[in-house]
Amino acid sequence: MSRILVVEDEPNNLELALRIVRHAGHDATVATDGVTALELARRIHPELILLDLQLPKLDGWTVVRELRGEPWAARVPIIAVSASATPGDEFKAIAAGCTAFLAKPYYPAALRDVLTRYLAAMV
Repeated sequence: MSRILVVEDEPNNLELALRIVRHAGHDATVATDGVTALELARRIHPELILLDLQLPKLDGWTVVRELRGEPWAARVPIIAVSASATPGDEFKAIAAGCTAFLAKPYYPAALRDVLTRYLAAMV
């Protein structure tokens, strides 16, 4: 069982992500804004972070930059999730330090595949 930080401020998207993460047998911790996401990430050191890029208080872009500056988080997979899904958005997310990008709305199987792929790579 892996520790996953799910950072999402929209209740329906959060519920879907939590259902998928927990059904896959992982432990999910929730943050609904960028400030809380940073605090929780620094405290629990998750094995993977599912990060909405458009958040209150502190956007996901800033969260990624802050985390990538910390040695413990350098190799933690950060999966960017965004409703803004132009071709440039995925490139921008990867360039900012994200490991992968999921456009919303996503199919549950897409999130399961991402979890499997990046958590397996951590072993």
